[in-house]
Amino acid sequence: MNNLHLIEKVLYYIDDHISEELTYESLAEVFGYSSFHFHKIFSSVTELSITEYIRKRRLTMAHKKLCTTAQTVADICYSVGFNSIQTFNRAFKDTFGMQPLVAREKQAKITYRSVDEIITGYLKRIEVDGDFSIEPRFEEREEFVIAGYRKHTREGFHVIGEAWHALKSNMDSIERTNTHTMYGFEDYSEEFSADPLSFFYMAGVEVDKDTPLPEGMDRKVVPKSRYAVFTVNGNNANGEIGKAFYYIYFIWLPNSEYCIDENALLDFEYYDERWDCQFGAAQMDIYVPVRKLEV
Repeated sequence: MNNLHLIEKVLYYIDDHISEELTYESLAEVFGYSSFHFHKIFSSVTELSITEYIRKRRLTMAHKKLCTTAQTVADICYSVGFNSIQTFNRAFKDTFGMQPLVAREKQAKITYRSVDEIITGYLKRIEVDGDFSIEPRFEEREEFVIAGYRKHTREGFHVIGEAWHALKSNMDSIERTNTHTMYGFEDYSEEFSADPLSFFYMAGVEVDKDTPLPEGMDRKVVPKSRYAVFTVNGNNANGEIGKAFYYIYFIWLPNSEYCIDENALLDFEYYDERWDCQFGAAQMDIYVPVRKLEV
């Protein structure tokens, strides 16, 4: 069974338990996912965060009941998992532009997608995007250490550029173990938020554990792991790196038999002698720690 089949089961589970308290942590636990991996796969398939999906699913189910049953607004509100009539009315109006009773009176039409239609829609999207694909290789890497400048994207994704600028401005002050490599390191192990997406990013280089570091520089020990490694061709003039990340998390991973290794909640860009942003023939690698699904 691959990730897509599991997400299909999750979507049916949400429909069957819509009146209950549902969170992405509780759903991840029911289906044996790490919270981080679950967020990645779920949002890839549905194009929504888990919180957004559940909220919209509750409201569309409520709309359908309003127009096809004689149940009271209160009964419908509680049957789809809302705990307050006021919250339900406000959310309904924000979503559909009218109060629940007005929707019933007008028999207003909305698009209600079944689970099958959601899965089919995902498969059609990736068929359109299928002109970009990368077959990964798999590689074991021992523990290693990187040092660099660390920023949190809660402040905006422009901080990634700031981290790289700081690293390159201070490169000569770092004793590196390999002078030809650099890392763009996404750390999801602490202060990670799925909704909205935010995480720590480090622009760094490989160092020894005991290498003295300049003031303001951070050190990160990267654990031993097995990686799916995706080689990206191009100097990013046409957004090749972004396309590769989209492909990895929105197409390859949901359709694979792998999940994110919960003992290594990270991924990283690896730049070596092949990378020269002045040339279209440049190459770099994206490393994603994975393990085989156990279900």
